[in-house]
Amino acid sequence: MQDNIAVLTDLITTERPKLLSLIQRIVGNPDTAEDAVQSLFEKIRRIENAAEIVNPRAFLYRLASNLAIDYSRRARRRETVQSDIHALLWLEDDTPSPERSVSARYELEMIEKAVEALPEPMRTIFLLNRFHGVPQKDIAARMGRSVALVSRYICRALEIISSARQS
Repeated sequence: MQDNIAVLTDLITTERPKLLSLIQRIVGNPDTAEDAVQSLFEKIRRIENAAEIVNPRAFLYRLASNLAIDYSRRARRRETVQSDIHALLWLEDDTPSPERSVSARYELEMIEKAVEALPEPMRTIFLLNRFHGVPQKDIAARMGRSVALVSRYICRALEIISSARQS
């Protein structure tokens, strides 16, 4: 009985053009296909002789296609990682300009002043709803008002704040 490594090595030598073509179809790159064929030689050297290979040609082609699929998957993972790295490196800086920061601070001050100037109970109702997340029905129950009145107070407060922002 001839050992598996010798049989498969001889078979690779005779089947090399067909194996190369098969692998190239899977990986899509002739250089990568050459690398895969060389890896096939290395893989064969690690095969044990304890078990007899019934159909060495089928075994070799299955080994070659599995190796090519592995190469293809690694290449796709590498491309994805490279793409992610590229996207991170070329991420636009979204830090606001000094002018935008000053403008935003001014706008925030105007809003704060408008909220402070709201008459009571409108101010309290607005703060409870918009800043503390208390539902309108809970505010109405807590303050002894109707839900419709609480809703009107909130709408009016938003109108006042909106007009303060625009001025």
